[in-house]
Amino acid sequence: MALRTLLAIMRMFWPDGCIGALEIDRKSPRFWNKCINEFLRYYTFDPRFATEAEARASILAHMRDNLRRTLVDDRERADVKIAGASGTTYADHRPLYMKPDVWSRLAQYWVSEEFKKKSAAEKKARQAVKVPHTSGARSFDRRRRDYMEAHDGKLDELAVYKECHTLKDEERKGEWITEDAQKIIACRTDQLAGLF
Repeated sequence: MALRTLLAIMRMFWPDGCIGALEIDRKSPRFWNKCINEFLRYYTFDPRFATEAEARASILAHMRDNLRRTLVDDRERADVKIAGASGTTYADHRPLYMKPDVWSRLAQYWVSEEFKKKSAAEKKARQAVKVPHTSGARSFDRRRRDYMEAHDGKLDELAVYKECHTLKDEERKGEWITEDAQKIIACRTDQLAGLF
């Protein structure tokens, strides 16, 4: 619930004219603290495990990690709608929570040459990875947290590694994405924590 609240706060305070973390840093650097302060009105941190500074740093890291994922999700949902309704564009499929000015900037950016070049470069980099993963845009840290939430706070690094390096489709579910991924878990079981 806390993560959804934080996302809602980020959407509410999203600065006009900013399409990503770097632009927010440059044009509206108070955005991050404004969101953290609002979030801390609803949630507290346990001082036995973190100082206020550590809690704020953790919240900030989470916001920055999930900002990109949120935009990717919004773009992918719009892509599906565009594919199903010929003649429409990103501008026609603004999520209700997104400010019109922000969505307009994003829509322009997603069809720009700059975005297309960056996307192509990222695709090429992903293809060059020797041991790819199936975690998507979610960080391994996020996968660990998800695992712990589902298992009463217990962490099994081997299970998380396997989840992030095996296929998900019905036909091949559970198969290793590459032989190298399987060899790593077999050879370095005791060193897995360092691989993330």
